[in-house]
Amino acid sequence: MGAHPTPIDVQCFLVPKAGSSAEECEDATYVASSPDEHGVFAAVSDGASESLLSGAWARQLVRGAVVSMAAADDRRHDGENSRYESFVEDLLARTVGQWDGYIAEYQAERAARGRPITWYEQPGLDKGAFATLVAVHIRAASKVPEDPDAPRPWIWHAFALGDSCLFHLRKGRLVTSFPIADGDGFGITPQLLGSRNPDAALVSDRASTATGELRADDELLLATDALAAWLLSHPEIASGGSGKQLGKLAELGEETFAEWVQNERDKSRMRNDDVALIRMRVKTEG
Repeated sequence: MGAHPTPIDVQCFLVPKAGSSAEECEDATYVASSPDEHGVFAAVSDGASESLLSGAWARQLVRGAVVSMAAADDRRHDGENSRYESFVEDLLARTVGQWDGYIAEYQAERAARGRPITWYEQPGLDKGAFATLVAVHIRAASKVPEDPDAPRPWIWHAFALGDSCLFHLRKGRLVTSFPIADGDGFGITPQLLGSRNPDAALVSDRASTATGELRADDELLLATDALAAWLLSHPEIASGGSGKQLGKLAELGEETFAEWVQNERDKSRMRNDDVALIRMRVKTEG
């Protein structure tokens, strides 16, 4: 028999800014398998340091995005537009809709520690927190290949707001970069999702979606902006060099990956910012 795809291999990494602790990291990652184990949901978010509690907001966003994508998948026969609209509405209900509850708990916890919210922090709480988001759903294609021995392809559907990116790599070579296509696409004012913005129509208009097909051994990377900009600033990604390098680093483990990130920062090849990476690879077995 030919090779057949098995569940996606997943690795997650978080590296805080140099000089910051893991607890101070404002990036977030989250991954979950579909109930039938025939798919994976994943998301990364980059909290905007200029806003108060951006790390907490990023963590809420990645969890909310994964749960909302799973809920939208249950309605996959309703049509793409309907699924997208329901995903955005559900995401905002699970995140923006629950932010006031989180703030109430945060204020109570601060008061219990003898550190109540100060007058100069209150405007930040009132304004809300902000973050970017990229999320993806990978699932086995419903169409069975004509060749019974051929592996069934995998389909990915992604949502993005801001400059956190998805990269589809094949043998290390870049197939798709979403939503930013080159290193010039990173600015100082990316689109952000705010914890006080319940406007689903506005979020839908500002966000982007993409889809693609994965083959055996293909990889999807979800990365926040510092790492995404590093990848797109290296011309050798087109020939597979930097993509393969990143895959090898990921396989060596979290400590090695963090050391490499710091080395790139020390050489001024990567901006000193929090780094989040989710690496997903379609495995095969004989």
